[in-house]
Amino acid sequence: MKADQFIDELWSYAAEVPMERHPWFDGIIKHRWSKEQILLGEVQHYLRVRTNPIFFGHMAINAVSAKQYAVMATVLENFMEELGGKRTHVDIMLQFLEEGGITREQADNAEPAPGTLAAIEMIIGCCQRRSALEGIAMLAFVESQLGGAGKISEKVYRELTGYYGFSARAAATYQLHAAQDEGHGSRQIDAIRLLATDAVTQNKIRAAVKLGLTAFTLEWDGHVQAMTGKREFWGGVMDLNLRGPTVRLK
Repeated sequence: MKADQFIDELWSYAAEVPMERHPWFDGIIKHRWSKEQILLGEVQHYLRVRTNPIFFGHMAINAVSAKQYAVMATVLENFMEELGGKRTHVDIMLQFLEEGGITREQADNAEPAPGTLAAIEMIIGCCQRRSALEGIAMLAFVESQLGGAGKISEKVYRELTGYYGFSARAAATYQLHAAQDEGHGSRQIDAIRLLATDAVTQNKIRAAVKLGLTAFTLEWDGHVQAMTGKREFWGGVMDLNLRGPTVRLK
């Protein structure tokens, strides 16, 4: 399959679960959640984000081991944006919790909601056991939906600092997503376009993209579960676009 056609196909999977319509984001944008509920959701966000060094580390190791130097450059660029500098993404996440009176110790001792736990295991497992290119693919289309002008993170940041009255310092994690994730996503999609050129690799990338979309949907389900105390999972907005041989039951 030609590169651009393949990327279009991968975007069709993202269309099944458009993140702006997930109840976590939709509820913030439409003001359905309270400030207290949002803080509970952000504890779950923190529990997932603190695992970033683990899965980025696996991706870097796998890229070097396989001598995938083009992939390594993309992984390192994203790694440094997430974890370099004076404040890591985890540090910025903690600013949100601190404004709500939640300490790091309290957040570390919080119980992951079912969706949060599933997301963590899926993301780490993918990056540990699959190639670095598959790890990139897992993240690419999620981050492309989150970052950039007029996209989800910018809208959430506006509502958190406007309607909800959180400080810019508290909501900085969403400002960070808006500023960085568009670049993360586009770099990762460019790597897929360049390197996923044969049928075997494209099948692996297709599976990794679907895994990533499911994992992050589960993460945001975990936010809502922590707020509501209900074991509910969002079903998305479109029927599954399944590829492969058709299995018929007798």
